[in-house]
Amino acid sequence: MEGTVSKREKEVNSLLAALAQAEEKVKSEKAEKMKLANQLAAAALKLPPEERQPVLERFGALLSADELTEKFTRLLSQNKIPLTNVASFQQLLVQATRRRQLFNFQPEWKLNNKRYAYKFIDELGVKRPETYAFNKPLADIAIRKSTVLKPENGSSGHGVFIFDEEDGAFEVRTGETLSSTKDALLKAKKLITSGVIKKDSWLLEEFIGDFEQGKPLPTVDLKFYCFFGEVGFVLEVERANETRYCEWLPDGRLAATGRYPGKTFIGNGFSNEQLETAKRISKAIPTPFMRIDFIKSKNDFSFGEFTPRPGQFSSFNETFDRYLGECYLSAEGRLLNSVKEYV
Repeated sequence: MEGTVSKREKEVNSLLAALAQAEEKVKSEKAEKMKLANQLAAAALKLPPEERQPVLERFGALLSADELTEKFTRLLSQNKIPLTNVASFQQLLVQATRRRQLFNFQPEWKLNNKRYAYKFIDELGVKRPETYAFNKPLADIAIRKSTVLKPENGSSGHGVFIFDEEDGAFEVRTGETLSSTKDALLKAKKLITSGVIKKDSWLLEEFIGDFEQGKPLPTVDLKFYCFFGEVGFVLEVERANETRYCEWLPDGRLAATGRYPGKTFIGNGFSNEQLETAKRISKAIPTPFMRIDFIKSKNDFSFGEFTPRPGQFSSFNETFDRYLGECYLSAEGRLLNSVKEYV
C-alpha cells in the first residue's frame, strides 16, 4: 500500500513540475509578445490618424484582457477602439466563484436550493410542479405514480428519476429505463453511497410531461441564460435514448457555440411568451447572471430550477464566450444603474 501511495505521489509531483515548466514557457512567450506590443504601439502613434485607426483595431484584437496594460488601454480608449475581445463568460463565472469564496454569499446561490427557488417562483406567480415531499431522506419518501424524484441540491441531472403510470422509472441523466420503483430507489441509494449525491435530502414532485401507454415521453428542457432581465442564449435539451441539444439566440436564430458536436438536432425552440417569462424572473434576481431552466411538454411549460454556474461553461468557442461575456458586463451595468437612486 505504501509503495502504491508513493508511486501516486511521484506521478502527481511529476505532473506538477511539468505544469510549472509549461507556465514558465508561457510567461517567456508572453514577455516576448509584450515587447513586440510596446514597439507596435509606439510605431502606431507616429502614423496619421486615418492610418492609425485600422492598425490599432488589429492591435487590440491581438491582445487578451490580461495583456492590456494601462498604457495600451488608454491608447485604445483615446482612439475609440472597442475592447470587444476582453469580456469572457468563462472568466467572469470563475471570478464570481471567487467573490462567493470571499464574501460567502451571493443571491443566485441561495436560489440554487430548490426550497428557496420554489418559494421565490411562487411569489412571482410562475407555474412550477406540485411538491409532495421536501427535504426528506430517501427512506422516508413514499413514491407515487407520475412523479419525479430528485436530490434537493443536485446538479447535472444526477439522481433524477421519473416514475411512470405503472411501476417503472426512467433515469434522466443516463436515459436508462428501470423496470420497477424498487430498482430506481436502489440506484438512488448507490448514488448516495458513492458520493455522487452528497446529501440524503430529496424531493418528490409532480411530473410535468406526457405519457404514452403508461410510460413517460421524454420531456424537453429549455435553459435560458439570463442576464438581469435579458436573455443571451437558450439551450434546448431533448432526453430520449440519447441526449441531444439545440442552441438558440434569443431572436430565434440558431447559435454557433462550438459545443456538442454530433449531438445536435433542430428543436422546436421557444415562444415569445416563454422568453418574456424568463426575462421577468431574471429581472427579479439582483445578479448579473442566472440560468433559468424550464420543463416543456406537449401541453405544458413549467419552471424547473435555477443554475447559477452551468456545467461546461468553459466549453463555448472563443467568439461565443466573448458574446456571453458582453451580456454579463452589460447586465452588471444595468444592475448598478438600477440601484443608483440609493447612492
